[in-house]
Amino acid sequence: MELFRSVDGRLPVVLELLRSPWIVRASDIARPEDAGAGKRIDEIIAIAWDSRRCCPSAFEWRSRTYRIDAIVQTWAVERRWWEPGRRVSRRCWRVLARGGTYDIAFDRLEGTWALLGVLD
Repeated sequence: MELFRSVDGRLPVVLELLRSPWIVRASDIARPEDAGAGKRIDEIIAIAWDSRRCCPSAFEWRSRTYRIDAIVQTWAVERRWWEPGRRVSRRCWRVLARGGTYDIAFDRLEGTWALLGVLD
């Protein structure tokens, strides 16, 4: 059973959620001072991939391994696809690991993984 019968039916809810100050992806934080309870990191990391579940199972950051306990959210970022030199194409995961919440991403263009942000 669908919660909303049409796109128009869910639009007011989506717009209200987008106006909520408490819904912010760590990857969307432009400056560290804007982070509030989160911190933008944007550092290259190593990932252990779970091929059975098709998701990351752990990541290494600053010589420390973080086992991923749960995947909270996934999303894709496609920006400036019309500008070859400035294009962004990422597959992102918000994960719980070691009691913290982290945003990690695979850069589809570079073939690298990055820790985008940490939420406190």
